[in-house]
Amino acid sequence: MEQHPFEENTLFEVEVSRIDPFRSLVKALSVIVEEGTFVMNEAQIKLLAMDPSHVAMVDFELPSEFFDAYKCDGEPKLSINIKEFLRFLDRVDRDEQVRIVLNEEKARLVIHCKRGGHSRRFEMPILEPLDEEVPQPKIFFKGKVRITSDALRMAIRDANLVSEHVKVEMEEGLLKVNAEGDMGSSFSEWEKDSDDVLELKVDEDSNATFTLSYLQDIANAAGANSEVVTIELSTDMPIKMDFEIPQGRLVYYLAPCIGV
Repeated sequence: MEQHPFEENTLFEVEVSRIDPFRSLVKALSVIVEEGTFVMNEAQIKLLAMDPSHVAMVDFELPSEFFDAYKCDGEPKLSINIKEFLRFLDRVDRDEQVRIVLNEEKARLVIHCKRGGHSRRFEMPILEPLDEEVPQPKIFFKGKVRITSDALRMAIRDANLVSEHVKVEMEEGLLKVNAEGDMGSSFSEWEKDSDDVLELKVDEDSNATFTLSYLQDIANAAGANSEVVTIELSTDMPIKMDFEIPQGRLVYYLAPCIGV
């Protein structure tokens, strides 16, 4: 990728030659977060944010090495509407070189696209940093499974046929993802030696029920970036889903439905 000199007086600027992986990660954030505050430093960008109803949370990190070029002075914060950011990124063609610059003076995030002698520029407003401090969850999980993302997506699609909720259960040597509703039932079970299961460790039988639409959005968007997900569970506690990505961290927490 042809590298441009960094702009002067900018706190944050990155270049990326392959937009698809970055756009796919932003999409994975957008299914949970409407407005989020990224915290940047010279090593990485980070986002810890909840959805508007405080049912789901995403914990995201992307190292500077992900980008073709990366400049960050100090630890600036960038608050944006992530869904609007994704709309701009969707206008970028695969063969365009992209430069993203934080212009604090104009309170704009500027997206430069270039291919040959043709250049385009988008500008979007940055928001006031959110005051809300999002706490890192502290949960002692009793069960853990590493499973292919495709297997999780298939079980969720099955559950979607019959219900708006899905029950996840872990017991010794067994993972279950089940749903029941007026239209019928769906049952998915994996034994420890299943081809889809890479690891299964259960200290105590655990189960919890979750809103299917959240799980479906997360599994589809995050699964597009990841072949393997580690799921951790305790009875009637938030579920943790850690999607393994080539660089960085993409972790979701989803609160259970109690009394469903």
